[in-house]
Amino acid sequence: MDNPNQVKEARASYSTPVADISHPIILERDGQPVAVLMGIEEYERYQALLGEHQRVSALEARRAADRAVFGDLVGCALSSGDPAWDPAPEPHWCVPYRSFDGALLAVVEVDARTRTVSLTDEERTALLDQVERLVTANDVSA
Repeated sequence: MDNPNQVKEARASYSTPVADISHPIILERDGQPVAVLMGIEEYERYQALLGEHQRVSALEARRAADRAVFGDLVGCALSSGDPAWDPAPEPHWCVPYRSFDGALLAVVEVDARTRTVSLTDEERTALLDQVERLVTANDVSA
């Protein structure tokens, strides 16, 4: 190590009393915010808010859509593809469902915050009926 790096700790003092933090205090350096000091109650509210607005991952969206589409079916001739992100108008995932020959049969939307699946019972029944018709039309074993 011919050229060692030296680290110097900067010491900053703040004149804000911290005994009673009833609202967040923004700490600045050279006019730019660098940290926030908040009480436990405010921090807990912040954590709860983060939890409410946490987005559902693509995998979670696909699982939610699969539960809605497949239910308790086993061996259905339908496959789900990789979810596509759509931020507008409300953030959601679009999960494509294809027959085994690759034909797109449906796209199911999953809310990115609530995991709510946009598939009604009637739409599910129609989709599964369509899959059944495709399978029986292509069934060569009969």
